[in-house]
Amino acid sequence: MSTEDAAHGPAGQDGSRRTHPLTPLLTGWKIFAGVIAVIAAQNLAQLVGEFTVRRALLGLGALVIALVIAVGVSALIWWRTTYEISSDGVTRRSGLLTRTGRTAPRERIESVSVERPAVPRLLGLAKVRVEFAGGSESHLDIAYITAADAETIRTEILDVAAGGPAGRAGTTGVVGAAAGGSVDGGPAVDGTTADDLAAGDAPGTPAQAPKSAEDGMPGAPARDRGLRESLREVAYDGVTDGDLIAQIPTTRLLHAMLRDVGWLIGLVVGVVWIIVTAIIAWRTDGAGTGLIAAALPAIVAVPQAVLHRLEGGWGFVSCDTDRGLRMRRGLFSTRTDNLGAGRVQDLRLRRPLLWRGPAWTEARVSVAGIGEDDSSAATSALPVGTREELLRTFGHLLPTLGTEDDAALLDRLLTARARDLGGIGPRHRLFFIGRRTRRVLLLRGALVLRSGVITAKVQVVPRERIQGLALAQGPVGRMTSTATLTVGVAAARAEIAGVDIADVLELEDALRPDAAQGRRYRDRDDWPRPPLGPHAHAPSAPAPPIAPDSAPAPDSAPAPVSTPAPAPGDDA
Repeated sequence: MSTEDAAHGPAGQDGSRRTHPLTPLLTGWKIFAGVIAVIAAQNLAQLVGEFTVRRALLGLGALVIALVIAVGVSALIWWRTTYEISSDGVTRRSGLLTRTGRTAPRERIESVSVERPAVPRLLGLAKVRVEFAGGSESHLDIAYITAADAETIRTEILDVAAGGPAGRAGTTGVVGAAAGGSVDGGPAVDGTTADDLAAGDAPGTPAQAPKSAEDGMPGAPARDRGLRESLREVAYDGVTDGDLIAQIPTTRLLHAMLRDVGWLIGLVVGVVWIIVTAIIAWRTDGAGTGLIAAALPAIVAVPQAVLHRLEGGWGFVSCDTDRGLRMRRGLFSTRTDNLGAGRVQDLRLRRPLLWRGPAWTEARVSVAGIGEDDSSAATSALPVGTREELLRTFGHLLPTLGTEDDAALLDRLLTARARDLGGIGPRHRLFFIGRRTRRVLLLRGALVLRSGVITAKVQVVPRERIQGLALAQGPVGRMTSTATLTVGVAAARAEIAGVDIADVLELEDALRPDAAQGRRYRDRDDWPRPPLGPHAHAPSAPAPPIAPDSAPAPDSAPAPVSTPAPAPGDDA
């Protein structure tokens, strides 16, 4: 058997492959559990009230038969399901009677993630998800295969998406000018030990951990070093390649959850909901099965919300690789994603009120073909990061903003009062909150929107990504002489609302050349490179034209759109 066959399993004459033989057991069990959950939720009170030993035995026998049928059907589906990786993309074919095929074209592949749900992870299995442009449900799953095969297939698909084996145009460190300095090579994740997972927020990157006694650990027992390596392998699932960009210690993740006021309020509302539901059920039906049936979903919802938040940032680590930004996260179910810089359409930053002290920030991105389904998706580029981690992440995902000091501008956007940022924003008295919280800055390289009352929010849309503009004015807008401008990109949009019509028209004139002549999504390989990305020094196409009325003077920092004079009585 060849090396490829050993890695991916037996292949058919047409190059098709099947997933792991344990797949029917895992998929059949999920179908069986879903049916049982629906039946129990609808008939819990009746089942408890009419319980007898004879009925319990009959029910258990029926469940065994249902499980066998579910696994048998899953086995037939598994036998008729194959996948193929070719130079044109990834194709999966399935169907018992009617064969269907689903293809992720090579040029539309956006991200390849390796997911390890809790139960398959115990069996050493994983799922490869291929995200491609085309809609919120545009993905193709290869489930389930061994964890080692998943990494091999992930690399193979990424090579196909890149048009062949990926090469690095130049070696760059993880800290560049935007992060306040430069180095020849950033520390690798390979030097991180399990002890670092419990460490707090130490400045900079984690210290390197020697791998042997000769590397600086004389006298250390070999079993201790082996235990640390084993713990680290379990914690990171073998994600060790590339230069370290960000790593979230457990203590920081827990502190960030306790400091997120909005999330805590939602949690408190959930607890109150449980209490109110239990009281109503108790007053209506008494302390019986009705109380259990009414309170059980609410009781499960709160721990699920906490676990969901933990899964989104637990063990998070991001690395700079030849194929883009690679991220790993998850506690029980883990996920590894790849984000190519050319796939990112915008960057959204969020800093809650109590995160301002330690200067923590959450960063999310929009990628064509990847929906905002949950907090652990590939769109979460940094669940809670320090200033240095934010700047490194920004430098690997987006091109420069076009200012002399992008890092200082990001700091101002997240910390300064909105009215001190300049740019344009609402001025009418009707929008009394927007006058103090919303600002729009047009820079040489990006359109920046700042908003948020208690939580500071910043959206950065590279001008290269803009694909459309829409101007609207409703009844309130006609009454207040304001309008709404919607800026569309491939996977998101930026909405500028409540701004005077004259300012909106000026902004639209400045952005129209970007929408009309800017790079199209199919030309993303020619977009400007992020300053810290793997191909930062590769030649790129020139920037799109800038409207004459907003073009800065040569050798000077680009200025935002001019700030209009405040309206009478406006303290902004």
